[in-house]
Amino acid sequence: MTIFHFIVCIACLLAFVLGCVIIFIKVKQLHTAIACYFINILIISILIYSLFLTIEQYTKQAEISNIKFVRNLRTESVIISGRVTNKTKFDINKCFLELTIANKVGGGEEAFKANSAKNIQRGSKNSVRYDIEIIKTLPGNTYKDFKAQIPFPPQFINVEFYHLLHCI
Repeated sequence: MTIFHFIVCIACLLAFVLGCVIIFIKVKQLHTAIACYFINILIISILIYSLFLTIEQYTKQAEISNIKFVRNLRTESVIISGRVTNKTKFDINKCFLELTIANKVGGGEEAFKANSAKNIQRGSKNSVRYDIEIIKTLPGNTYKDFKAQIPFPPQFINVEFYHLLHCI
């Protein structure tokens, strides 16, 4: 948690207490007061959640570079390597690489040829998705190299790799 998280918590707590005091002073009926307290709790909860998401969006910024995919035929796996760079001065706890391996089945001119039907495998999935933890801690304004190994689907012939980086 950063200093911004504490500021948001204190400000929202003060707003909640102020709302409760106003409800206590102004509302005299019990049922109306309970409804107003519930609405106050709901509004402050939504406010805290949205402000925390906004803070996380601006304090957890990282980028991935020099990413390479090397297929290891001996173990039927893919070795992924690269570099994760923290672009802010705040620490990042963990970074996950969401990797999708897609098998390009058909497509192009080969799809209309008579011999191309043997390359299309019926009933198999055309993509596989992995969530890989690549970084455990990353201090602000630094970078770390990573290396990970995942299984490669042996039935895939013509593959494409898609990746997204998520940091918390």
